[in-house]
Amino acid sequence: MPEVKTYDPSQGSLIVGGSIIGSWREATVVEDEDGFTFDTDTNSGESTRTKNSSKLGTFTIILPQASLDNGTLSAFKIAGSLISCLFKDNSGNSIHVMPQGTVVKSADAGYGKEAGDREWTVRGNLDVNVLGGNN
Repeated sequence: MPEVKTYDPSQGSLIVGGSIIGSWREATVVEDEDGFTFDTDTNSGESTRTKNSSKLGTFTIILPQASLDNGTLSAFKIAGSLISCLFKDNSGNSIHVMPQGTVVKSADAGYGKEAGDREWTVRGNLDVNVLGGNN
């Protein structure tokens, strides 16, 4: 019989600039460039692949509008700080580490009848990007 695995978002740890971001609603980690590019000769069809050494990546962090963590990320953006970002899925074995990143885009400010979300963008070298499974 197939084994049932469980992903538990409450077991995800997000740490930015040494601050535990406890109110995250969603975190996305993206490699900004392909690891390899390919070129094919038009005559022989011979292909060459080229390794791209870039580790540039992006953390996108979505917080609730009322979260005090917005102030923490705002302070990093205003100061232009180099900050570390780490996301660890403690219900599995995924881990993403950006030792030095920068908040490159503040969240858009929106005010209405209902509280919304704030989306922050942190960019830097993604030194560890392990997409694992869950227990």
